[in-house]
Amino acid sequence: MDKKKVNIILLNYNGRELLRKYLPSAVEASKNSKHNCRVSVIDNRSVDGSIKFVMDNFKDVIVYKAKENKVLCSYNDYLKEIDDDIVIFLNTDIKVDVSFVDPLIEHFDDKDLLFVAPKELSMEGNYQGNLNKLRFKFGILSTIVNKEGHERLQNDISVHGGAFDRKKFLKLGGYDNLYLPGIVEDLDLCYRGWKHGWKGLYEPKSFYYHEGSTTFNAEYGRDGKLLLAHRNTFLFFWKNVTSMKMILKHILFIPPLLIGALLRGRLIFIEGFFHALRGIPLVLQKRREASSQFILSDEDVIEKAEGNLHT
Repeated sequence: MDKKKVNIILLNYNGRELLRKYLPSAVEASKNSKHNCRVSVIDNRSVDGSIKFVMDNFKDVIVYKAKENKVLCSYNDYLKEIDDDIVIFLNTDIKVDVSFVDPLIEHFDDKDLLFVAPKELSMEGNYQGNLNKLRFKFGILSTIVNKEGHERLQNDISVHGGAFDRKKFLKLGGYDNLYLPGIVEDLDLCYRGWKHGWKGLYEPKSFYYHEGSTTFNAEYGRDGKLLLAHRNTFLFFWKNVTSMKMILKHILFIPPLLIGALLRGRLIFIEGFFHALRGIPLVLQKRREASSQFILSDEDVIEKAEGNLHT
């Protein structure tokens, strides 16, 4: 394949110590690639000296200062200013393998490919995930990590820390601020890509080690993350699902789900639902915008995304 312009991009907010530990691995991986690969750090208005640390110690790393902290949506602004073919998104709490880059990039001669997801490992080397499958259960559409077959190339439904075709990412509008401060926006982007007729892959020959439990967890805590997850799961469905069969099931299941949550004391689920209701006017606007790009039905996406490339 021809050499691609590749940009490994780390999203940072007050992650100076994480950058000290893990940025060197991204720099080393970029140098080990046969492609024209560089490394960037998007800084979301840090106040811990992150920018100075990178500029003083990593002269070849590009620093992009976000105008405001828009979490993942800060990627959208930066990708409009660069001309790389492929972008690889990483958290600052990730250590990548030295051969991380090229197994991801080799698939991008496929004109229908939106993203490639690497294998995620714990710092101890145990498989953690990134091979996602769709689940439509009790009227809710979500992803689960597929623990089976994680050693072979397969279709994948969504990814956060992985490689994207930059132009396709921007054509979809990038990450949606509907979900801020976070959770589900990665699934939203990739699902819209699938419904547009593109696809994603899981490539286990590329892998990284994930520390986890860092900035987002510290700021929002378990209950805060759970509330966001419930709210954004509803918003995701209302924005993206156009199958009347799935919509009817969703409507039918909402009352028993809410009653069941009340009886079990899962008040955060109920709170998340009502938080999502407040976003109905905006989500309907977003739905009109997104659906104008849809080519495949929800059923088509589920069928295609679940099919393995190799058995």
